[in-house]
Amino acid sequence: MSTEETKHHPKKFPLAGYLFLIGTALFTAISYAFGRAVDRNLDPESTMFFWFAGALIFSFITVGLLPDQREEVKNLGKYWKIFLYTSVLTSIGAALWIISIRMIGIPLTSFLMKAQTLFALMLGMIFLGERLNKGEAVGVVITITGGIIVAYQSDITLLIGTFTALGAAFFYSFISFVVKKVGQRLNMLMVANMRALGVTVFLLLYLFVTGTFEMPTRPIEYVYMVLGGTSGALIAKACQFQAIKLIDVSRTTAVLPLESIFVILFSYYIFDEIPSLIKLIGGAGIIIGVIFLVLFRGKKPEVLDK
Repeated sequence: MSTEETKHHPKKFPLAGYLFLIGTALFTAISYAFGRAVDRNLDPESTMFFWFAGALIFSFITVGLLPDQREEVKNLGKYWKIFLYTSVLTSIGAALWIISIRMIGIPLTSFLMKAQTLFALMLGMIFLGERLNKGEAVGVVITITGGIIVAYQSDITLLIGTFTALGAAFFYSFISFVVKKVGQRLNMLMVANMRALGVTVFLLLYLFVTGTFEMPTRPIEYVYMVLGGTSGALIAKACQFQAIKLIDVSRTTAVLPLESIFVILFSYYIFDEIPSLIKLIGGAGIIIGVIFLVLFRGKKPEVLDK
């Protein structure tokens, strides 16, 4: 391999970025399993408060144990924008996410959350000047077709759960965009820590102002929420934010179908739940569509026109 090829190789295939995305997928799937295990009668906002409070506890531990994180505490002033944006967006998206899990289950929620790919692609095109090539256009069509199959529900409650999942996907894709736009030069683990702090504070204020704060009825619920929050809200997001620094914003969400595979495995082996065949076919369509987005992302439109 020539020097010039070596120089550009990391940009064409940033292996470290994809390894971080695999970590994102695995730990996010683990958080789905814990989200499914939490008592469904607990208020969604209260659930997410304990969820992120658990992540916050472990974020304090990481700051105390890691020298670079202790050093970064001195620079918290430069995190105020990312702190504000991610706190509000995550609070809304997380509440919608847990509602969706309770209404349509974790496999279908995971499939529909892949709409992050399309939302992130649109945001990248609108605000970052990214262009859609033919391969990506095919991927978009396949993804939308699979999404329609997964989203189609004759029951009104399931239909509401479907749109709730899509709403969560939109807010989470916006988080990725904001991190790419505002937090490119920030320490990504500290970004995840500040996000956990911001969501905890924001939801606590919301719960007390609205008078909707609820305590879990069983001690095991605290364990589920702490572990779920730590795996999903802290570890997975730290991996994702680091990946965002290494590869473009659209591709970071395009690789996340791995998450759905992990979620289906957890759903089957832990909860003995599996979607219907038609839903699995639709989910497979989504995965195939986003694979197209991965393969063709970054290729110039004029190259594909030849």
